[in-house]
Amino acid sequence: MVLLLAATSAPVVAAEQPRVDFRFEDARISESSGLALSVRHPHTVWTVNDSGDSARVFAVDTRTGATVGAHTFDAPVRDVEALAVTPQGRMLVADIGDNSASRTVVRIYWFDEPELGKTSGSRGGPASWELSYPDGPHDAEALAVDPRTGRVLVVTKGRPGGVYALPTAPSRQGVSRLTRVGPAPSSATDAVFLPDGSALAVRTYTSLHLLDPRTWTEQLTTLLPLQPQGETLAIAPGGTGLLVGSEGKDSRVQGIALPQLPSTSTATATPTTPSSDPTATPSTVPTGPAATRHSGTAGDDVLPLVVNRGELVAGLAALAGLVLIAFLVTRVPRRRRR
Repeated sequence: MVLLLAATSAPVVAAEQPRVDFRFEDARISESSGLALSVRHPHTVWTVNDSGDSARVFAVDTRTGATVGAHTFDAPVRDVEALAVTPQGRMLVADIGDNSASRTVVRIYWFDEPELGKTSGSRGGPASWELSYPDGPHDAEALAVDPRTGRVLVVTKGRPGGVYALPTAPSRQGVSRLTRVGPAPSSATDAVFLPDGSALAVRTYTSLHLLDPRTWTEQLTTLLPLQPQGETLAIAPGGTGLLVGSEGKDSRVQGIALPQLPSTSTATATPTTPSSDPTATPSTVPTGPAATRHSGTAGDDVLPLVVNRGELVAGLAALAGLVLIAFLVTRVPRRRRR
């Protein structure tokens, strides 16, 4: 295992000690599967249970773990797995779970970030986008919004996973088609952009991967704190770190330092001003080889050794030839002299 990790092109570093550390006190939060930092309320994150719960989100104080808000909205949710809050204060609730890979259409609900306390309904909504994948159904648990451009991304959980972008203006009347823009680590359970948009952070059960938002190549890999079932990822209050959480009652959320990208990072996409419209995702989706590449360092959790396959095949062929010649020499009888 150590040799495999050391052989990858993405540097592996250890996460720093936790800075935020709390447990959910609310018994209703039993399967936290999505986590997002509030834009309107300091020291507050929103979380949501996964499949089996009703259409509701919970606001939690990151200093105490106490629930400070519970908002219900009218929607026929099926398997909510992720949350995001846009820089403009719009909440996105992603009903994108699909363990059996049988859903032809998934949904993202969106509405203004609620007030704290017990609230219901949604100002101006909830509106929703119906979405389909270009290559068949996928299970997904990760949603992210680029803070510079407003682009909304879904990261699937397969082996390997994929990064899919919503259209620039998703339809509110029909089904919109997602576009695959790049590969993602296997078993992705949540994702969030770094505060400056320089990388997309994707977590699995055990590790954190930073992807270049232009090429989707992996820039850095780091192990996460051990958790019973690592599920969630969010920006920490103040933007100085990340929060990682797990499922289960009284589950724990821990803070880690923001990973430092290598100085050779190529994440230099030109920032643009986000639109106030949550449907505004820029038409800057990568095209060409980077949009369809399924291999590379953003692959399985256990990354393969880097091998020159041409040299390996040639060497094995030569060895097989020598063995065959030696076999024939020992088996073919010599002609008798007359």
